[in-house]
Amino acid sequence: MRAALALFLLLFALAGAAAAQTPPQPPQLPPSEPDKSIADGSAQRKLDRARKRWRRAGIHNYRFELTRQCFCPPGSWVLFVRNDKPVGAPAEARSVATVRRLHRRIQEAIDDRVSGLGVQYDKRGMPRFIGIDGREFIADDEVGYKVEKFWRGTRGRGGPDRPGEQ
Repeated sequence: MRAALALFLLLFALAGAAAAQTPPQPPQLPPSEPDKSIADGSAQRKLDRARKRWRRAGIHNYRFELTRQCFCPPGSWVLFVRNDKPVGAPAEARSVATVRRLHRRIQEAIDDRVSGLGVQYDKRGMPRFIGIDGREFIADDEVGYKVEKFWRGTRGRGGPDRPGEQ
C-alpha cells in the first residue's frame, strides 16, 4: 500500500511539473537586415533634402491623387490639403493625406529599419512613389503609395474642385 501511495505521489508530482512547463514556442524567424539605404544613412539624407525642398516650395494648398497598393482593400483617392491640413480625407487615407504625412510615413519606415525601402521624390521634394517591405521573411506586409497627379491650389487648373469629385 505504501509503495502504491509513493508511486501515486511521484506520478502526481511529475504531472504537476509537466503542466508548469511553458508550451512549445513557434520557431523564431531570423532577424531581417535593414534596407541598405537605411543602414548607410542615404535614405535619411534623401528624406531630409526632400523635406527641405518641400518647405522651400511653400505649397500649403494643393490636391493630389494617391493610390495605395498592398495586401489590403485597394485604395485610390484625390486628397485635398488646405493650410497643410487634409480636407475630407477618408479614414483609411488620413495617415498619408498630406505631403508632410507621406514624409512622416517614410521616416517611420527608416526608424523601424524595414528590410526594403524605395522612394522617388520630385523636384519639390514630394514623394511620387513609396515602397515599403517591413520584414524580409513575412509575406504580405508590403505597401506602396503612388502619387500620380498633383495640382497646386485647391480649385481649378484641371483637377476636381471639391473632395469626392472625380
